[in-house]
Amino acid sequence: MAGLSTEHPTFAVEPRTLFRRPLVGGPEILPKRLRRELDRSMHDGEAVRFCLRGDLGHALVCLDDRLVILKGGFHAGTTFGAMSATIYYRDVTGIQVRTHLMSGWIEISSPSFQGRERKRSRQPRTSDRDVYKLPNCVPIHRRHADAYADPLARLRELVAAAKHEQRPAAAVVDELERLAALRRDGWITEQEFAAAKDRLLAVPPAA
Repeated sequence: MAGLSTEHPTFAVEPRTLFRRPLVGGPEILPKRLRRELDRSMHDGEAVRFCLRGDLGHALVCLDDRLVILKGGFHAGTTFGAMSATIYYRDVTGIQVRTHLMSGWIEISSPSFQGRERKRSRQPRTSDRDVYKLPNCVPIHRRHADAYADPLARLRELVAAAKHEQRPAAAVVDELERLAALRRDGWITEQEFAAAKDRLLAVPPAA
């Protein structure tokens, strides 16, 4: 697989055992179907920073400038295949871990993927509510939530670094207007709008 090299993560990675595949690690923790889909999403020589393995053939992979969410199997609507969604770090507006009694999900919000209030993690009626099918969500078991804390903290650092790249002042205004429209239309909450605005204004615009 031509693109798959891995950097050494700065957090602990649990070893693989005979009966248990790690939740955090490199591409080797992914099922073969997802590794093939990841390979199609990468450029030659590109490095995988780390992978998070979720429930039932779902995963989140962090690359140099973007993340890729991979889904495969019946629950994702890809019984004999796989699908992927790419979100660039600079476009991420939120990273959330939501849990219920036994289940949960990791959700990556961006201008293209919003509306977590409408989603459920158990037996949803339609695909727009199903976190197993939503391209920006990775279903997880609640008991595994703590294992994702350190890599998600690293992901937030990657997002913050990408957003600190300088941008033209006009682009900052356009982004504020877009965020205000998302809030007005109910796609993001007041808290999400305030957090995204604070991150945006913390980046000094280019002259």
